[in-house]
Amino acid sequence: MTGITARSRSGLAVRPRQVILAAFLLAGAVVLSWQALANMNQPTRGVVWASLALATYAAGLLCLVGGGEKWLGLSRWWFGSWILAWYGVAFGLASLTWVQPQIGTSAEIATSSVIRALWLVAVGMTLWVVGYLMGPGQPTKRLGIKAMAALSARFAPEVRSPLTPWVLFAIGTAASIVGAITTGQFGYVGDVQSTITTASGYQQWLDLLSLCGPLAVAAAALQVHRERVPGARATLIVLFVAEIAFGAAAGNKENFVITILAAAIPFTATRRKINVGLLAFAALTFLLIIVPFTQAYRSTARNASGTLPIGQAVEAIPGILKETIETGNFGGIISSSTSILLSRIREIDGPAIIVQRTPTQIGFLSPVQLVEAPVIDLVPRALWPGKPILDSGYEFSQEYYELPSTVYTSSAITPVGDLYRHGGWIPVIVGMYFLGWGTRLLDDALDVAGDPHSMFLFLLLFPILVKQEDDWAGTLTGIPGTMVIWLLAVYLAFRKRPRPHRARPKLE
Repeated sequence: MTGITARSRSGLAVRPRQVILAAFLLAGAVVLSWQALANMNQPTRGVVWASLALATYAAGLLCLVGGGEKWLGLSRWWFGSWILAWYGVAFGLASLTWVQPQIGTSAEIATSSVIRALWLVAVGMTLWVVGYLMGPGQPTKRLGIKAMAALSARFAPEVRSPLTPWVLFAIGTAASIVGAITTGQFGYVGDVQSTITTASGYQQWLDLLSLCGPLAVAAAALQVHRERVPGARATLIVLFVAEIAFGAAAGNKENFVITILAAAIPFTATRRKINVGLLAFAALTFLLIIVPFTQAYRSTARNASGTLPIGQAVEAIPGILKETIETGNFGGIISSSTSILLSRIREIDGPAIIVQRTPTQIGFLSPVQLVEAPVIDLVPRALWPGKPILDSGYEFSQEYYELPSTVYTSSAITPVGDLYRHGGWIPVIVGMYFLGWGTRLLDDALDVAGDPHSMFLFLLLFPILVKQEDDWAGTLTGIPGTMVIWLLAVYLAFRKRPRPHRARPKLE
């Protein structure tokens, strides 16, 4: 816990050269923003300048949040650093794809609305950074640090045994299989309608237990890089490939990223550096194989003639994978995959359609719902059998994009967009400040680079806190269940420390 305590006492000390770099980037963002305003009468050019301005602004804020750390806190696996990096890419650089003709629901969004949404994100990001830099205060910090210290006092950092990664993987695999059998859906493939029309008290827990799969890879990586357990390297290779295969069968690119992180974080924590070569290899593999395979697989699983059952979709995998690997023209594939990836991770669409239609066409929602919705979502379905099925992304698609209810698709809303549609700027200012405050609390309490228990929690929370596709309620309510699975995984994966022996008083 040394790293945690040191950071809590020293705060976010920024080196002079990082202050200079931050000032340079922030000044550049101002210049780019001025260019965006000057080209408002030409929206396509304006969105280019605004996108570059937001990306530059995020980079400048990252210099401040990253403190004096090498790699600006990214190699220390601070949520704050990774969130700002994601904002710069997903809201900034990815928005450059708006210079291309848009299809589908994006075609309903005016380019001028994209520019307005970029200003909205910039304001939200600013308040997020203010909340992060101010932090939760010393009493709350100490509480978080004590909680992690108590966990470390109960469980050692060593993985229980060579069988532990297999146990975790078995739990995650069994949960995924049972979930697929009971719902008829496995990730992107299968009967997506079932998630909208039916729900059970155990489905959420099956989804959470399936997260033990990446944790199995992390446990095996810890035994390879930190503990040097004989035979652990073979376990890591087998589980890594198996988890990638499961993600491919589910048509899920996110699983590839989380699995890479599960293998990479123990390596960087032990070696205290990032292996640039392995990182480049992973990026090329993602662009050359994962992205084109997933696109082809999804097109096969869901096409104009209908949705394939899980079994038939899985049977098509070998043929699709063979075609993907045998395809030549690596340069063309990388270019195409990069364009597809940027369009896929582009997060500005949700805020853009919200600022376009709220409140002129669709009135503001009550800000009270920002408090009510998370509380309602936290009530277990086992205690409330008649609890409404809440799928905000599906309902958002019908309300804002006017899609029919028979089209089962979920649109990304993002917390900043959802806050705006619940009353405008005041909820954005308050809500984003609160998110930054909470993120700082996590970063002060966790030591991902030095504490394996923290590493597990980082992997579980990464899709929720960094990706940020859910609405406000979905982002908040995803955390408690994840914490429960994290504690269960720590209990299963790590050795228990012996309780201190208390000598009995002698009787005279």
